[in-house]
Amino acid sequence: MDSNWTEAYYQDVINMTYQDLVKCIGEPHFVDEWDIDTYCQWHFELDDLTHFSIYDWKESNNYQHLTGGKLVEWHIGHDGKPGTIEKVKAWLHDKGVEVDKSMYYKMNALNAVNLNIQVGIKDIKKIGKTHFKDEGGVLAIICDGDTSNIEEILLRSILKCFGDEYKIIETKDFIIWGDRGQEDIIDILFVTNLPYEFYEQIV
Repeated sequence: MDSNWTEAYYQDVINMTYQDLVKCIGEPHFVDEWDIDTYCQWHFELDDLTHFSIYDWKESNNYQHLTGGKLVEWHIGHDGKPGTIEKVKAWLHDKGVEVDKSMYYKMNALNAVNLNIQVGIKDIKKIGKTHFKDEGGVLAIICDGDTSNIEEILLRSILKCFGDEYKIIETKDFIIWGDRGQEDIIDILFVTNLPYEFYEQIV
């Protein structure tokens, strides 16, 4: 674990019991019984200084998810740099974590599916609520968390209209706290590999 921890964002999930995860990667590095969102966390640094975290986002309910062999959706967070998730997956696989059950592999499988939905390239303007140019010069779209599942399916189909090589390459959570700090709104960011100039040509 690195003491100079940098900010990490939700990128993927692992579905495992707490007991099985501890067998693979050891006891949590941080435990906070007062945090209503995250009870336990692991922070790791790989040999090449890649940082990532694993944590139990929104799973805490009197900590029952830590007992009785309950399947838990553990979030993986990192800085979002290209190639990082592949390094993390390789490390976790070496530790015995079943990475084939993670969202990353499901995402690649979805990208490979040729969905029979009638859409066109101009429909991309209707997806999400904010479109912008990501750091890599590609299109990124922020969607409302409540509708992100169906918008993700539509976005994958629309991207194929530009070419079979275009797909969603990354997802992130955006959390906005309410006025009283008690509730939050989660938006979902989809980062594609579609060059932003392609998007600009149709809007």
